[in-house]
Amino acid sequence: MAITIKFSQLKRKRKEDGTIPIYLRFTENRKSKYRTTEISVPPDCFTKDVENPINVTKSKKGYDFYKRVEKNWNHKLRKLRTKYIEKRDALELAGNLSLDRLLRETEDKPEKKEIRGIVEKAKQYRAGLKADNRYWEHRHFKVVIGNIENYIRENSASSTIDEMDAAWLEGFQSYLQTMKDKKGKPAGNSPRTVRKKLQRVKGFTDWMIKTKQIKHNPFLGVDKVKAGNGDTKTKLTFEQIRAIENLELEPESFIWHVRNFFMYSFYNAGIRFGDLATLQWQNIVDGRLQYTMHKTGGKKSIQQLEPMEKILELYRKPDSKPADLIFPILDKVYADPMELRKKIGSQNAQVNLKLKDIAAEAGIQANVSFHVSRHSWAHFGLKKGMDLYSISKALGHSDLAVTQDYLKSFDEELLDKSMQNLYS
Repeated sequence: MAITIKFSQLKRKRKEDGTIPIYLRFTENRKSKYRTTEISVPPDCFTKDVENPINVTKSKKGYDFYKRVEKNWNHKLRKLRTKYIEKRDALELAGNLSLDRLLRETEDKPEKKEIRGIVEKAKQYRAGLKADNRYWEHRHFKVVIGNIENYIRENSASSTIDEMDAAWLEGFQSYLQTMKDKKGKPAGNSPRTVRKKLQRVKGFTDWMIKTKQIKHNPFLGVDKVKAGNGDTKTKLTFEQIRAIENLELEPESFIWHVRNFFMYSFYNAGIRFGDLATLQWQNIVDGRLQYTMHKTGGKKSIQQLEPMEKILELYRKPDSKPADLIFPILDKVYADPMELRKKIGSQNAQVNLKLKDIAAEAGIQANVSFHVSRHSWAHFGLKKGMDLYSISKALGHSDLAVTQDYLKSFDEELLDKSMQNLYS
């Protein structure tokens, strides 16, 4: 049966001003559906004439407003009805007419409004980090998003990416330094932490430029925060390293293992915890430790001298297989990169807690974490006269400039030594 399309007013929809909305009524097999026209008129202005549903002259009262819009509204209603009629006839000609299809295929789909909010875009970027298995970036950027949300809310800062410029970034940078906790107490970040967070924000803005979501580079002209006293890297002297190595600890205890992990890292030019955790016996080739760094993808090859071999022998077993993990940090070899990094992060936290106990037993007051082994080795190499290139290669840096920046906090001590040699 054909579908009829007529105008109708629904009295149950009467508004407070006495007008009643006009609807398009679609009838098929004696069943009707309605669609609003978004036009509402007094009941005595409405007629059943499909060409001119509104006729003010027939009204018993004078409606000046409706008289002024009568012609335009009738034109709009005719145009709307014609659109449905043309679609109905086309579907009928194609042999697949139904009321549901007519309504579904005729009505305009609402346009998706492009999201231009900074926070929303940041969340999209973070989702991409997860999809790319960039676990650490994904994890750390969550904190940055929280900082951005608080900065926008507390400072009434612009919230759209189009207004994210150098001034916005400098304001955010200042906020990170002076932010307070929920109790109103100072909780500002150190200059080093601020720069790290700004670096992550730059990764976000570079992504927006690359994906053509913004044309401008917000970081052009940004006066970045300078290094401060809080940037000094914690490092141990070789005497302190020896004190840790010489501690009398119960063999096979957790604290004993953690001490071994730390020392093996130190002797191997500060191997990162994530790399240490995934080392397998097949990474030992012809007396050399060979592995690929998780962070940079760079290759490392380090000759295993007596101090390293001594630690390896504590874990080598007669039935050790090439694919077996060297150190008892992970419970298995993880194939999923995100799952692996999550497990490494959890284990690293436990190891760092135990290292504080180790430092206390060794009489060390510094805040020792696993990464301190890396700082300590770099400092040790520098004091022993290693050249910048050799230190850079041992640390696995891709650029000498990275190593120079890494060793900045040791410059003062090196200068003191040079001055002493100068005047001795």
